[in-house]
Amino acid sequence: MTTPNKISVTEVQRKFIYEGRELADFNPEQGAEDIKKMHALTVPELASAVVEGPELKDGSHVYTFKKRLGTKG
Repeated sequence: MTTPNKISVTEVQRKFIYEGRELADFNPEQGAEDIKKMHALTVPELASAVVEGPELKDGSHVYTFKKRLGTKG
């Protein structure tokens, strides 16, 4: 007699990283861009940052906020 295969479901957490610091995920229902906008209220340089990811690391979806590089003038 064989045993049926069991499927387990694991919830994947999100992490937001900016300059090596992990930032809070205020609301898992919101998208990464919305989370970035909320953090931009206290970290102004995030307003023009780009969102990279998600990348699966250690069981979490990791989004990285990176400064947008540009030229002046």
